[in-house]
Amino acid sequence: MLQILITINNNNENTSVMKTSILKTFCLATLMLAAQSVCGQRRAWQQTELKQWNFSKNKTEWQQVSIPHSCNAMDGHSQSYYRGKAYYKKQIEFSKSDLKKPAYILFEGAAQAATVSVNGKQVIEHRGGYTPFVVSLDKFIHEGKNEIEVCTDNTLDVNLIPVSSDFNKNNGLHNPVYLLKMNTVSFLPEKYGLYRMHVSTPFVSREKATGKVETSIVNTSGKKQKLKVVFTLKGKDAGSTAYRSEREIVMENGKSYDYLEQFEIKSPHLWNGLEDPYLYDAHISILDTKGKTMDEAETKVGFRFYQTTASEGFFLNGRSYPLRGVSEHQDWDGEASAVSKQHTYADYEIIKELGANFVRLAHYPHNDYEFRLCDSLGIVVQTEIPWVNVCGTKATPGYFENINQQMKEMIVNLYNHPSIIFWGMWNELSGWGNNDQLQGKIDNNKIVEESSKLYRYAKTLDPFRYVGVTDCSIYRDAEYTKLHGDFFSENRYPNWYQMGDMNRLTTEMNEVHRKMGVVSIAEYGGGANPFCHTLDSTVMKDRKDDSKHYEEYACYLHESDMKQILRMPWLNFTSLWIMFDFPVADRREGFMDSGDGVNFTPNENRKYMNDKGLVTRDRKIKKDHFYFYKALWNKKEPTVYITGRRRTGSPKEKAFNIKVYSNAKSLTLYQNGEKVQTLEKCPDYSGVIWMFNPVKYKTAKDKFKVVSDSGISDEVEWSAL
Repeated sequence: MLQILITINNNNENTSVMKTSILKTFCLATLMLAAQSVCGQRRAWQQTELKQWNFSKNKTEWQQVSIPHSCNAMDGHSQSYYRGKAYYKKQIEFSKSDLKKPAYILFEGAAQAATVSVNGKQVIEHRGGYTPFVVSLDKFIHEGKNEIEVCTDNTLDVNLIPVSSDFNKNNGLHNPVYLLKMNTVSFLPEKYGLYRMHVSTPFVSREKATGKVETSIVNTSGKKQKLKVVFTLKGKDAGSTAYRSEREIVMENGKSYDYLEQFEIKSPHLWNGLEDPYLYDAHISILDTKGKTMDEAETKVGFRFYQTTASEGFFLNGRSYPLRGVSEHQDWDGEASAVSKQHTYADYEIIKELGANFVRLAHYPHNDYEFRLCDSLGIVVQTEIPWVNVCGTKATPGYFENINQQMKEMIVNLYNHPSIIFWGMWNELSGWGNNDQLQGKIDNNKIVEESSKLYRYAKTLDPFRYVGVTDCSIYRDAEYTKLHGDFFSENRYPNWYQMGDMNRLTTEMNEVHRKMGVVSIAEYGGGANPFCHTLDSTVMKDRKDDSKHYEEYACYLHESDMKQILRMPWLNFTSLWIMFDFPVADRREGFMDSGDGVNFTPNENRKYMNDKGLVTRDRKIKKDHFYFYKALWNKKEPTVYITGRRRTGSPKEKAFNIKVYSNAKSLTLYQNGEKVQTLEKCPDYSGVIWMFNPVKYKTAKDKFKVVSDSGISDEVEWSAL
């Protein structure tokens, strides 16, 4: 393992913070290996990423843009973002020999609906903004230059999910686009998705694993072909072939062949979460009689076995493995949902630093690169289709057809990723998010009926993974006890949206547990403006206009929620809401700044933002409670972090506590260089929340330093007011 020694001198906002001799071994080395393993995915015999396109909203004024792209990158953080049609066009040249072979364009995501035309003729309309699809060009292209035009449309459509949502429904080609040139004998790109083959692992144990490989081959060569299909499964070590098979087939021209290979390997090296996310390389090729390769496809394979339980939570490879992590949107400041690979990678550096072993990728399938990162890092994933909020009495058959289509496209394209263990059908189908004017009043009977159909359909597509739902009403509707699902998760925000006892999360989840059995928490938390402060951490947000989201209260809330979660081992997964702040046009909250908790000023840049993130949208500030979770989850990296560092100060005559998040064995506090107190053991149930005795200022500006038993330190400077 690569070991890197880093000295950090971080001038963090208003205070000087120094952390020295911090070993970043785990995060950096693991991510470097992960980055290497997600490169060079083969989508076709020849593939070209189509990055440069011309873009316009009106088809008269054009500009060159780079894909991924969204026209909402600049206006998404506002009260009103663009919703309508946008146009992309590009010229692609084909030679005479190119026309003899199949050609496709692969769109990994075109939001929210996309109409693709070639040389002025419409080829396809795809309805769904987050799942990949391919467009056959064969009947529409000619020798020379050909014009491809894509009309993307994020206009409200009551028959296209998501109809309603607490996130912006962006427009654009926000995932990569590829030109695929196939050979005359090739693996079909339509049937088995991005990787053109599916690898299933029906049975896995420490002693053996069985697998199944499926793909479809087509012969468009103009003649009968005698072929050999070779499948290999290799480990990471050079020359370590776990399985190899050869099969000879004969194909008539114009026919397809459905390939199925079943295999067994002894003592598989397991994909074992963060500890050891081991991946095999699966490779399949087609050879002609001379041994020439006609086509090949590849994917990563991870062997793991897992179990959800109603009494003991989640198990991975036979051992208890509580899934604790974060939810995340596909969003970045200045890019909207058109997030670059570099920024996706940077996000997972932060998630890895946090120590999360689980992510819920909300509320739609994210780009494929993100799943490949999770595969390589050992992060378990729940992904879901964007059936959010709306299921009304006036919902049409077309609405549910679109739901089924997006479920199919999600599963077919993402099937091979070992990180995915949970498929989500819907999020928060309840009265609060439903707009009666769109589809009529919420229809619980229809929710149960259509969910049951969708569940059965999803299980035909993937019988091995779990399929479930995410509710926000504690499943109190009587019909919900009839829901079909392998897991039932709940979004709970006690003492944020609903006030009450600080143990309310326990009370509510106990109720869900009694009703539904295998349960999880998909969302919890509260807003946090890192520039809004108070000395009393129990002071909640301003209930009058929701303008004050105190960072201190967010810490208090997360500490309370997490300590309750620690006492509920039967929770299969928990994902706090959310990793990064993200824009929402309908939200006008958390916009009052205050360094001292007394004087407040409005900050227009904080409006139209969901600020429940552990990190700000620009990724510049890791909020205080980020370090609470880091100390709790990341045991491989020492953490010492003094909270309240962005607070400008406090009254001189008033004593105040100094709270520290740390996974150290003991901590010592110094004030202006003088030792104040040593805590030999963390007094808190979580094991990471340390509270020193109240102190008073000795000068107009005092420096406080906390040092751990291993020498890791943190310091802040506060002023007497």
